[in-house]
Amino acid sequence: MDVSFTHTAFTKAAASAALLAFISSTPTFAQSTADDIETLTVTGTRLPIELTKLPAAVSVLTESDIKASGALQLTELIRGLPGVSLSQSGSPGGLTEVRVRGSETNHLLVLIDGVIANDIGQGSLIDLAHLTAANVTRIELLKGPQSARWGSGAIGGVLSITTKAGQTQQPSKNVSMSASAGTQSTYKGSVNAASQHNDFGLNAYASYLQTDGDNISRVGNEDDGYNNLTAGLNVSFEASSEHLLNAYLRAVDYQNDYDATDFLSTGLPADSDNVTRGFQVSSKLKWEYQPHDSDYNSALTAQYRKDKNDNTASGDDVGGTTGERVEFNWTHFYRLDNWNVAAGAEYLQRLFSQRGPVVFGDPNQAQRDKTYSAFGEASGNLGDNVFTSLSARFDNNSEFDNASSYRAGLTWQVHNNVSVFTSYGKAVKTPTFTERFGFTPASFIGNADLMPEKSEEIEVGIKTRWETLSTQVSIYSTQLEDEINGFVFDPAAGAFTADNIDGESQRDGVDAEFNWRGEMVSVTGSYSYLNAQQDVDAVNTTELRRARHQGALTVSSDFGLDKFSFYTKLTYTGTRFDTFFPPFPAPSQTLALSAYTLTNVNVSYRISNEWQLSLKVNNLFDTEYEDIIGYVGQERRALVTVNYTP
Repeated sequence: MDVSFTHTAFTKAAASAALLAFISSTPTFAQSTADDIETLTVTGTRLPIELTKLPAAVSVLTESDIKASGALQLTELIRGLPGVSLSQSGSPGGLTEVRVRGSETNHLLVLIDGVIANDIGQGSLIDLAHLTAANVTRIELLKGPQSARWGSGAIGGVLSITTKAGQTQQPSKNVSMSASAGTQSTYKGSVNAASQHNDFGLNAYASYLQTDGDNISRVGNEDDGYNNLTAGLNVSFEASSEHLLNAYLRAVDYQNDYDATDFLSTGLPADSDNVTRGFQVSSKLKWEYQPHDSDYNSALTAQYRKDKNDNTASGDDVGGTTGERVEFNWTHFYRLDNWNVAAGAEYLQRLFSQRGPVVFGDPNQAQRDKTYSAFGEASGNLGDNVFTSLSARFDNNSEFDNASSYRAGLTWQVHNNVSVFTSYGKAVKTPTFTERFGFTPASFIGNADLMPEKSEEIEVGIKTRWETLSTQVSIYSTQLEDEINGFVFDPAAGAFTADNIDGESQRDGVDAEFNWRGEMVSVTGSYSYLNAQQDVDAVNTTELRRARHQGALTVSSDFGLDKFSFYTKLTYTGTRFDTFFPPFPAPSQTLALSAYTLTNVNVSYRISNEWQLSLKVNNLFDTEYEDIIGYVGQERRALVTVNYTP
């Protein structure tokens, strides 16, 4: 570890802790009640820890938050969360990348009902475009390095999504449905069913979304359509008072139109008859063992994830990829006085295949690797008001040197309603299969000598919780080493390749959010500051597609009435930079993308105890914006929804 980095980061953390402790020493709000204690998090630890004690910054959206928003896609919900930068290539279904705290798009690990959903075939990133908001009950965003908990890839943080099928409590018998119709020929329907019979529990859901979409290019008038069919199922069986079995399955079938880049005349997207057809499947089997009158319990889990993508241009095959994850995890838990301890082992096999027509070389290939891991975790009280959480992980990969990850944190309860926390962690990210083995032999070749990326972060923050107001502020400093640059020209080969950068990337920032709940009105606000710099060959540059300033404000109210409710969300994205590649032989250019503010509104009317009618408008003022150069942002969209909940 770089000593200068540690010293600088420690100095920042110490100064920040002193400032936060001073602020927290002045009680200016009302006292909290026991009902205000947040539910337990499943993202940051294997052990049960209240969010107020967890030494990390966590943003949570509950089921009531999600319902009030009337969101169509998940991007509407996480846009504006502290530390989140979105890059969406226009229309619904277009590639939607997320960066957390200035990290790369494949540095965020995404879980859907506890199953890792990153697409190995697409560089281990997550495309949020195919995650609809239907039947989602909870969202947790845990920021900072989390490889000690989740393994390779959790550098920027972990986004955990819980659906109706992934809820841990036993389901109650119910059936709920919704149907929507709106502009751009947008139609949506969803159904959820749950039942409990003796020792068997069943929860299932399905949703369908179809839209003609928008025209994402600056020229032309062709809309880029999208459709998505998602279904999930969870079956639980209590074999005895000591043994619980769960079987889980989720599948997504989608198709989206996209535009190609005009490399000859403009270098920008132009109307094209291009289509991606994709299929995703996630499955999980879990056995939980809880002996009677014992402080020990264990969980054995088997998981499988598959992402398949195939692309066509004017009906002709232009290639596709398939990524698969096979994972087995056995974790043991033990409670000792005021301490909880977890330890276990994990086996992971990743499989990657690429297919396509042989034109300027043969892109067809199949690759795989294996990782054996051992991990441990402990949490408990060091004193009456000090709580600690410790975790470590050791990875033995078949292709790389052994890697270790760790995280340590402290939370100090300085007041009944105020706590200060600090943490330090290290995370790793293994190179992608494309980076190691290439994509198209004539244009991009692989580099088998790549090393894993490594990130270290120190964070300090404060959490407050009062009767009507809760706040969270965190300051962080992150250093990324051995970052992989996937756009390096190799003169000897006459093609591009990937290589570890001889330099460091520094990401410093502040994340802040508050939540105020009155009798008739609730207000949530957030703000993020980010300074993300990359040092390559002694040249310092600002990282692309990351805004220095971002913020959001959400207001919801029922006006003191039983039937009406109102929700509005404003999200601000500041100026950021992107690279434009004009037609050859002109050199690339770094251009600024203008700041913009989006306004979403949802108004609901309860017709009866079972029926509810709502009107949702996205981009109310039809703001023109771009997250990526040349890709026009989504236009105003209105949607009318009818919900039935018996």
